[in-house]
Amino acid sequence: MTTEEIQLEAPPRATPKAPEPAAAPAPGREKVIIIGAGIAGLSCGCYLQMNGIPTEILEASLLPGGLCTAWHRGPYVFDGCLRWLIGTRPPSAFYQVWQELGAITGRKVLLHDDIIRIEGADGKAVSVPADLDAIAREFKRIAPEDSALIDKLVRSARRCAPLEPPLDPLELMTHRQKMRLGLRMLPMLPIILGLKNVPITTYLARYKNDWLREVLQLIVGSKDMSALVLVMLLAFRTRNNTGFVAGGSWDFAMAIADRYSRLGGTIRYKARVASVIVENHRAIGVRCDDGAVVPAATVVSCADGHMTIFKMLDGRYVNRKIRFLYEHCQLFPAIIQVSLGIKKIFPDAPHTLNLPLSRPLRVDDQFQDDRLEVETFGSDSALCPEGTTVMTVRMSASYEYWTGLKKSDPQRYRAEKKRVVQEIITHLDKRFPGVADNLDRSDIATPATFVRYTGNWQGSYEGWLPTPRILGRRIPYTLPGLQDFYMAGHWVVAGGGLPSAALSGRYVAQMICAGKGKVFAATEPLARQPQ
Repeated sequence: MTTEEIQLEAPPRATPKAPEPAAAPAPGREKVIIIGAGIAGLSCGCYLQMNGIPTEILEASLLPGGLCTAWHRGPYVFDGCLRWLIGTRPPSAFYQVWQELGAITGRKVLLHDDIIRIEGADGKAVSVPADLDAIAREFKRIAPEDSALIDKLVRSARRCAPLEPPLDPLELMTHRQKMRLGLRMLPMLPIILGLKNVPITTYLARYKNDWLREVLQLIVGSKDMSALVLVMLLAFRTRNNTGFVAGGSWDFAMAIADRYSRLGGTIRYKARVASVIVENHRAIGVRCDDGAVVPAATVVSCADGHMTIFKMLDGRYVNRKIRFLYEHCQLFPAIIQVSLGIKKIFPDAPHTLNLPLSRPLRVDDQFQDDRLEVETFGSDSALCPEGTTVMTVRMSASYEYWTGLKKSDPQRYRAEKKRVVQEIITHLDKRFPGVADNLDRSDIATPATFVRYTGNWQGSYEGWLPTPRILGRRIPYTLPGLQDFYMAGHWVVAGGGLPSAALSGRYVAQMICAGKGKVFAATEPLARQPQ
């Protein structure tokens, strides 16, 4: 597999240091308070600052980024989020957003020829190319009997490839703008309407070849997802507009935080919000865990959705639609991530590899895996030095098991973490000899780790799973009966992800500007000059 490396506008920056806690704004200054310095919160703050609306972000932890984060272990960076990013090249709505936020300016982007390599237990293997014509040829090679279905799948992905989100929220669009949007989407509507309510397992049952069915299921992931996810994944990944941003999540989040700071915004760290203060059904500020009250003209929560609605607001502003979401819709499962720093390079290792195991790996009392999906990063990723490699593995895990074990039996919790890491090392060493002997650093993050740092409900790392039950539902940015309050982030968009988080922050900023009678404007940062 080859890798194309492109350079965006200016040389890459050195990894920035974490910002120091900023001083609070002057008392009485009218501002928008944003809860959470994740990508949605930083995005909303940047766009409001661009439009002259003062903001302050209250962040519970010590660093910005939220789930877009990484761990530094010696010379290695273990990335907890970024694998591939939509919008790394123009023309793209997301490329425009990343440029406006300063997220990828001057950063290397690695574009891979293959989306994933999937290996079978009997020696079979298929590499899924990042090109629809090549995908058709490869799938037909392994399943000629399914040629008609393969052609239809590729046609659907090609038709949906031009799909771009609007840069203005539907809530602010005129009737004419909505009509134009509808006309742009018209060629895709038969595919979207025909597949969004079809479970992926029902769709895959149409294929005759067992190996192709397994490959397609592994591309999608969860068996509970909609069949539309498969089409959209192939459409997005084959547009030559997705790649890995060198430096990963740490540099990515810090670049947006730096942009926010340069725009005059302030972030107050170790400021965990306990409640939203409401007066006459208007949000007028927040109260922190330490009792501090922070007044606001408007409050935007980019924190966990369940925490926001049912704890910060005591469940007072809900309706049947919101209750349905939180009572009946599925979440992305909690995960375990194991990361390894290895003093050896593996030139033939695919960037993303899904491989079978000789025996199942027990994750906890609810989950076991007979496959591992491993991401491999070399020094070109800026996550490790020359001559070394970072490998990461993610697996679904039980939120209840790991959080309960950490609380009730810390010693066993540590022992179980060690067991999982060692079993993964053993499995990887069979596929990549030298992993065990050259292991330099290792790390494991459990659902308890993610909850500790982000507070995400049930440990879910991306919010709502895009199942037939939720796709097509409008998730509101506001709550019924509550004024001067908004929500942004992956709890208002099914499917989660960095692009949707950033775009939701932009949408909320536009709504706030509209409410204040301001004409929204977004500006791109100047390209950084070499130091």
